[in-house]
Amino acid sequence: MPDANPLSRIKHVIVLMLENRSFDNLLGWLYTDKNPPPRGQAFEGLRPDMWNPLDNIDADGIPFVEKVYVRKNGEPPAFGSAAKRKYPKCDFTKPAPDPGEGFKTTNHQLFGQYDVALLYPPEPTNMGFVNDYRDANLFNTYTFGEAPADPRDIMITYTPEQTPVLSELARQYAVCDHWYGSVPSQTLPNRHFVHAATSTGQVNNKPDSDCDAKTIYNAIQDAIDGGRKDLSWRIYCGTGKGGMFCLTRLVMTQIQDKKFDGNFQPIEQFYKDCADGNLPSYTFLEPQFHYPGYNDQHPPQDIRPGDKLMADIYNAVSSGPQWNETLLVLTYDEHGGCYDHAPPPGGAKHPDKDKQPGQDGFLFNRFGVRVPTVVISPLIEAGTVLRPEGYTPFDHTTVISTARKCFGLDEPLTQRDAHAPDLGCALTLDTPRTDKVVVKPLPLPDEDKSPKVNDLHHLVADILAEKTGKQKPSDEEIHNFVHEAYHLLFENR
Repeated sequence: MPDANPLSRIKHVIVLMLENRSFDNLLGWLYTDKNPPPRGQAFEGLRPDMWNPLDNIDADGIPFVEKVYVRKNGEPPAFGSAAKRKYPKCDFTKPAPDPGEGFKTTNHQLFGQYDVALLYPPEPTNMGFVNDYRDANLFNTYTFGEAPADPRDIMITYTPEQTPVLSELARQYAVCDHWYGSVPSQTLPNRHFVHAATSTGQVNNKPDSDCDAKTIYNAIQDAIDGGRKDLSWRIYCGTGKGGMFCLTRLVMTQIQDKKFDGNFQPIEQFYKDCADGNLPSYTFLEPQFHYPGYNDQHPPQDIRPGDKLMADIYNAVSSGPQWNETLLVLTYDEHGGCYDHAPPPGGAKHPDKDKQPGQDGFLFNRFGVRVPTVVISPLIEAGTVLRPEGYTPFDHTTVISTARKCFGLDEPLTQRDAHAPDLGCALTLDTPRTDKVVVKPLPLPDEDKSPKVNDLHHLVADILAEKTGKQKPSDEEIHNFVHEAYHLLFENR
C-alpha cells in the first residue's frame, strides 16, 4: 500500500537557490531524441530547429526578419545560414553582458511587447528574447560599461558536458522540467515567494526591496515556541572569502530581529553540520553573490564555480549520517533574461487575500519563466523526470508546501502555497538507495582580478546605502561595500 504521506520520511529539507538562469540555458540538452529519459518519460527539452526572430536590416537598408536558432555553447546552430559560420570556443560567462529581467522586459521576451492585458493576457510565444537582448545592449540596460554583445548570443545554451554536476544530479535523481518562477520578473520578488509565498505586491526589485510577510522560518519558529522540539531552521550564507552577507535576511523583515542571529551561519558551518549529523529541519543555502569567490552563476559570472558549489553541497549531504532522511532541492530564482522555449502557464493563484493588483498592475495570475530545478534524495529513482499531477505546475512555493507537509505545519502562508503541489511524488522508492553518485566539476577558472559588476550588485548596494546611511561607492568598491555595510547593519549593532 503506498505511503499516504511519503514526505513523512523526510526530516531535513535543504534548498539551494542560485541566480538568473533559465531551464533551457543550463538543462535544455539534458535529454534528446538520441538520448531519451531512461524511464520512458516525456522531457520538455531543446531541439536544434528552435529559433527567435531578430528584426534586421540588409545591406540595401531593407528590413527583414532573421531567424536566430538556438545553439550549443561553442558550436554553430544546426539550422539556418549561420550553421556554416565559425564560432569561438565555449565561453562559460555567456550571456555577457547581463540580459534584462524586469517585469516589462520579461513581457517583451514572452509576448513580443512590453505591455500586455492584465486580466486576460494573450498566450505567450517566447519569441522576443533576441530582440529584447538587442534592446538591452542598445540602451545599455545592464551592461555597466561592458562592450555590447551580439544579440544572437541569448540563444547560446550549455550542454551537459559544460554543466557536469547539475546535469549528472539531474540524471541520477529527478529533474523538474516544468518548474517555473513565481513571478515573471526579477530576483527579489521571486526570492520573496520562496521564503513567504508572496512578494506583498512587488513585481520588480525596485523601488521597494523589503518584504514584511510571514516566512516559512517564522512558521517553523512559531511551532518551536509552541513546544515542538523536533524542529529547527538555519540559513547558511556562501560567505567564501568575502565576509558575511545574507540576502534573505536583508530583505525579509520578519527574520531581522537580533534574537535570530544564531540562525544565520556561514557555508563552512553547513559542511560541518552535515558531517556531524547536526542539520536543522529546514535549511536554506545562499551562494556567494559578491567578489571574491562569487559562485551564484548570475550573468555574466562564470558558471563553473556554481557547478562546483553544487558538488560540494551534494557531497557533504550525501556523505553525512542524515542523508537517508534528507530532501535536497537545487533551483534558481528566475530566468535572468536567458532564453527558454516553454511558455509559462497562467492560472496562478493570487497569494494575498485582498487580491489587489500589485506593482505595474500585475494580478499574479501567471507564473514566471521556467528555471532549472533538480530534486535529490536516496528515495528517488534515478532518471526521473518529475512533474506534478493536475494543472498547477511546480513553482517556488512548492518548497513551502513541501516543508509544511514534511513538518506538520498545517496552516499555509498564502493562497499560493496552499494550492502548490509538493514534492512527495518524487519519493517512489520503499528503501533508500545505497549507490554512490559521483559528480566531477570542471576545473575552476583563475580568480578574476577585474571583478564584474551586475545588476544584483548595484541593487544590494542601493539597499544597504539606504539602510545604513552610507554613500554608495563606485563600481570598483561595490563588493567591499556590500560586506562592510552588512556587517554594520546586522553584526555591529
